Order: sequence, then structure tokens, then C-alpha cells
Amino acid sequence: MSIIVWNCRWLRNPRPVRILKKLVKDKCPNLVFLVETKTGRQRLESVRRSLRLDGCFAVDSVGLSGGIALLWKEEWEVTIINYTRWHISALVKEEVNGQTWQFTGFYGHPETAKRKGSWQLLEMLKPPTPMAWLCAGDFNEIQHQKEKQGTASRPYKQIEDFRRAVEFCGLQDLYSLGQSFTWSNNRRGRDFTKERIDRAMVNKEWNELFSSGTCTVLAAVRSDHSPLCISKHKEDNGKRKRRVCFRYEAAWDLKDECKKIVEKAKKADRMSGGGGNSVRLKLELCKRGLMQWNQKEKVQTQKDINQKLEKISHL
Repeated sequence: MSIIVWNCRWLRNPRPVRILKKLVKDKCPNLVFLVETKTGRQRLESVRRSLRLDGCFAVDSVGLSGGIALLWKEEWEVTIINYTRWHISALVKEEVNGQTWQFTGFYGHPETAKRKGSWQLLEMLKPPTPMAWLCAGDFNEIQHQKEKQGTASRPYKQIEDFRRAVEFCGLQDLYSLGQSFTWSNNRRGRDFTKERIDRAMVNKEWNELFSSGTCTVLAAVRSDHSPLCISKHKEDNGKRKRRVCFRYEAAWDLKDECKKIVEKAKKADRMSGGGGNSVRLKLELCKRGLMQWNQKEKVQTQKDINQKLEKISHL
């Protein structure tokens, strides 16, 4: 089970939605927190349906600025407890073990002068009673100078204000995997800057509850921010296989290999009683051949995508 956190930059464009769909398909998250959706609830409902998630709570953007959303699967009972333009807090109850903990999706103010208000809000969001707490999102701030490369360094007081709020809340960074930086300005030469401003932080209670939790920084695609994949447990490669209903894809008509499989099934001379049995046999041979071919195509396509994502991550 995992959680996806991503500053997607704009969900009105279908391209980020396609990237998000791939993320959800690959990581199978129970919870998805999105920042800078730059859209309203109606559009988010459409995105929720395309992702095949069950619940959605969205805070509308103001014009083309901001906008956050929390989406989830029904396997977790998610209860929204409070929200603003800059955060969504929810109680999460897991059906499997009945554990309840708090999730806060956070968005630090993009304007430096107003960021102190963000830290005041963060302090107010601390659970009033001891409870496992995961706080993740785009904080728009770093905790150390080493979390930034390029151009001018961050003012010390700016960093210190953020660190004090984190310390007050009893939070610490979740064990991180993948890239060191989560955002870049995509410029070249001396103007190029990269920072670690997206993060997942947890309190002592959450760490004790999920001692093997990790946060993996994924490659940034169609956004200047990298998605975060938060896992409560070590990855389990043993996924349950589900039965797939066979459907012929119209796009297969464009593939020569597909046509050869269909022709081969038509010419099959193995009969089992003739008549209707012969037709059923040929259809079954055709179905099996197409499914095997399609599976190989999917594996190769996924391999190509992963290689390109690795290249993007390296760049």
C-alpha cells in the first residue's frame, strides 16, 4: 500500500492526467494528494473517475493559482477533519488492521513574504492528542543549505523559521530513496537551480507504527516537481493476479503480427466435431495467440518507458 504526493502544476491539460494515471496504475496507491491542480471540483471528479478511485475532496483554485485535492480508495476509511487553501487533513482508518492515523497534505505559500503564515498553520495542525501523523506535500522551503544547488543561497532566517515549526510539531523526514532534489527551474547554465522542497515528514508515533516506511522520489515528468511515493511497508513483489476479460483492441488492426495470428487461427485444421465446435476452437486459438502477443508487447513497452524514465531521472 502506498501514497502518492505530487505538485502536478495543472490538471486541465490531459498530459499530466496521463502521467498521473500511469503513476496510479504502477504504484496502486490508496491515497493521492495533489498540489497546484489549477482547477475546480468538477474537473477533479472527472480525474477521480479516470483514475478509478472512490473518494475525492478538492479545494478549488483561485483563478489559475493553487488548488489542492485528496483522492482515495474505499479500502481506507478517510474522514476529512479540516482544510484551507493550503492544506487538507484527514483521519485514515485502515480496514485490514483497524489502525487510525492522521494524514495532512500541505502546500507552503509560494510567496516568501507570506511563508511565515504557512508555518503558523503547520503548528496548528499538530494533532491535539498523541496520534500517528504523516505530513507531506510541497513546502516550498528547504531545511538545510545542502538541499539547494545553483544561484543564490537561501537566507538563514527563512530556513530557520521552517525548521522551528517542524521541531515544534515533532516531525522528521521519512527515510528517503531516489533522487536528492524534488524541484528544478528547468533552466540552463548558471541559472539552473534544483531544490528539495517536496517532502514527507512523520512524528514519533507514525514511525513506531510503520517502522519500515519509505519515501521514494520519482522522476519529474510534465511538471517541474518530482512525485513522491510513500510506502508504509517494504515493497512486496507478490502481487495478486486478477482475471482479465479479453477484448479485441481496434488498434491491433495496424499491427502485422496481430493479422498473422488471426490468419493462423483461421487456417487451423484441428477440428473437434466440426460445425460450431470448429468455430469455437478457432476463436479460442485466436484469443490465446492475441493475449500472449499482447502481453509481450506490454512488457516491452513498459521496459521502454522505464528506460526513458531512468534517463529523465539521470538528466
